[in-house]
Amino acid sequence: MKRYATLFLFLSLFILVSCAEDDDFGLESTQFVFSDQKWELVQMSGSFQNSETTGEEMDWQEYYIFSPEGTFIKSRTVDEEVTEATGTFEVVEYDNDLNHYLELTYQTGNELVGNCTGDDKELLIYRNSTMISSLWMACDGPGLDYSLSKN
Repeated sequence: MKRYATLFLFLSLFILVSCAEDDDFGLESTQFVFSDQKWELVQMSGSFQNSETTGEEMDWQEYYIFSPEGTFIKSRTVDEEVTEATGTFEVVEYDNDLNHYLELTYQTGNELVGNCTGDDKELLIYRNSTMISSLWMACDGPGLDYSLSKN
């Protein structure tokens, strides 16, 4: 009987550790259910090594606000001119890929879409629980890194 108790305890611990590993970066799709989240652009980079810029040195300032209802607002400021976009988003995963992504579908402000396909969709990748990045760089767009500033 003691052997079964030890086995049960070991399996319980294994399951708990496995579940904890899945959420190491807070990547559950329910992450956006509880509150609004604001993600601010903190770094831009080009295709050349050491081309990173931060803060006021970046070509523009930008942020996303993701709502619990699955909508977003994107705001970009260039030379004191503000442009906004709105749309919907969902957390997506792809087969054989351990990463988590946010797929944004723009309804307004399509000029702010940063993608490789020329349509109204934009893809962001979770780096960790406080950092997401645009995948626009995959086709010679800028590398854009965003940090969670409001949860």
